[in-house]
Amino acid sequence: MTDEGITVTSVAEPLMSAYGREMRPGATSVYALPWDEIDGVSLSAMLLPPDGERWVDLTVDVISGEYVEVHEDAEGFTDAVRKLCRLSGLPVPDSAALTTDGLVIWPPSGPS
Repeated sequence: MTDEGITVTSVAEPLMSAYGREMRPGATSVYALPWDEIDGVSLSAMLLPPDGERWVDLTVDVISGEYVEVHEDAEGFTDAVRKLCRLSGLPVPDSAALTTDGLVIWPPSGPS
């Protein structure tokens, strides 16, 4: 996260066959999202079947209708949540209390 916006880097490992042959090369994608193209950022959690594993992610919604999801295990996740909450004037939420409804952490919600 910078003054210009949010940058998300995604790394896909190569797909290997059972015989050790590369079936698909790995790839790195970089999404540079300027602030004026970001519609909102929310933090949410869900329970995945069948064992109810908790999945917490940050969703960056773009004005074009696209979105980028970042899982809590991603490098820089915690720092990004802290910075976005600080920009919005919100306390950093307890991830154990998050729901599937999501919590909008950017842009700041002003008085209605």
